[in-house]
Amino acid sequence: MKMRNEMNIKNVIFKNAKVWNGNCFDDCDEFCVIQGKDLASEEFDCNGALVMPALFGLGVDFMEPLRDDVYTFADGLDAMHRGGFFGALYESAANPIDDADKLSAMKFRVNSPDLEYNFANRFDIKFLGAYSKGFGSDSLAEMMELAEDESVAGFGDGGEAIPTTRFIRLAMEYGKMTGKRFFFQPLDKSLRKHGCVHEGAYSDMLGMKGIPRIAETIAAHTVLEMARFLQVPVHFKQVTCGETLDLVREARKKGIDVTCDVGLYHLLLDDSCLETLDSAYHILPPIRSAADREALWKGIEDGTVNAISMNHTPVLGQDTEVNFEDSVPGALSLEIALPAIWKELSSRVGDARAIELLSEAPARLVGAKPAFDCFSKKMSDMVVLDPNKTHVVSKKDFAGHVSNSPLLGKTLPSSILGTFISGALTKF
Repeated sequence: MKMRNEMNIKNVIFKNAKVWNGNCFDDCDEFCVIQGKDLASEEFDCNGALVMPALFGLGVDFMEPLRDDVYTFADGLDAMHRGGFFGALYESAANPIDDADKLSAMKFRVNSPDLEYNFANRFDIKFLGAYSKGFGSDSLAEMMELAEDESVAGFGDGGEAIPTTRFIRLAMEYGKMTGKRFFFQPLDKSLRKHGCVHEGAYSDMLGMKGIPRIAETIAAHTVLEMARFLQVPVHFKQVTCGETLDLVREARKKGIDVTCDVGLYHLLLDDSCLETLDSAYHILPPIRSAADREALWKGIEDGTVNAISMNHTPVLGQDTEVNFEDSVPGALSLEIALPAIWKELSSRVGDARAIELLSEAPARLVGAKPAFDCFSKKMSDMVVLDPNKTHVVSKKDFAGHVSNSPLLGKTLPSSILGTFISGALTKF
C-alpha cells in the first residue's frame, strides 16, 4: 500500500461503474471526479462494481498511547483506509479523555506528522469524552471544558459496566449543561460478574460463565429512566438482544431522546460459534442466541436501530491464543466490515437503508458531515465494492501486527476494489 507522500492527487475517471445517486445505483459508463484543471487523470475500471459513499465507524478503539504495543493510530488509520471509512467516533477503553489536556494529547496523536501512515488529515475523527475520571465512579470528568471542543461528540463510559445509579445521575445532571449525548454500554456490573459469553444453552453445555440478557436490559432501563427524569439524550452502544430494543421503542413513545446501534458481529454470528471454543469469538458485549440475532435484524428492518457499530478492538495474539475464558475480548472489523455485511444487509433492507446504517446515520449521530451530500447529490469520499466477488480473509488484510477476527480464514461474499478518500484514490 502506498504511503501518503507517494500519492498524487489526480482527477479520477471511474469506468463501468454503478454509482450511488442518493436513491439507487445508476449504471455509468464513465463517472468523473475533477479535482483540478491542470492535474493528471487516472482511470479506474470498476467492471460493474458499486461506487458508494465511504463509511463512518462507531465503536472504534486504537489503544494508543497507553497500549501502543498492541496497536497505534497509524495502524488504525490504515485500517480505516483499507475498509473505506472516511471518519470514525473514537473512544479508547485504555485512554479515557477526561480533561482538555488529554483531549489535546489525543488529537495530537491523531494528527502527528511523524505517523508512518500519515493520513490523519484525510479522516473526520470525532471523540467521546469520558463522563468520569478514568472511567471510574469516584469523580466526574471535566465535561464542560471538553464540550467546548467541536471534535467531542458526546460522553461515554469506555465500555465499562454501568456504575451506581447515583453516579449516573450526577454525571448526567452535570453533562446536561453541555447539550451533548451520553453513550452507554448497557451492562449491569454485578450481573455480568465474571461472565464472558451469552448465558444460554451453549454456555451451560460448555460450562462457561454466562452474561444474562437482564444484565443489559436492567442497565438500559436504569439509563432510560434517568434520561426521562433529567431530559438528557442518550445512545446505547452495541445492543445485543430484542428486549433492549423493546425498551428503546417504548422510551421513544414517551418522548425520550434515545438512539442505539448494534455491532457488526452480533448481526453476523450467534452463540453456536462457541462450540469451537475459539477465543476469536470472545467479544463483549457477548454474541447471543440465534433468536437474539434475528431480533436485532428486525430492529434494523423496522427502524429501531439507528446505525451499525464496528466495535473495532485490537488484541495481541498472545492474549487470544489461550483458553477462551482467559483470553482478552475484542475483534477487528474496519478492514472487512463492508464486504462481510453488505450482501445480507442490502438484501434485507435495500441499498438506501444499508448506506444509511453504515455511512449517513452514524456520521450525523456525532455531528460529522456525511460522505454523500443530499443537496448537491455528490459524494466527497467513496468506496468501490464488488458485491459478487468473494474474498478469503487473511492476516494480510489487517493493519498492524494483530489479526484478531472471527472471520479470519472465512470467505466473504463481497470484495473492496478501491477507495477514494479526501481526493486520494487507492486500488486494492
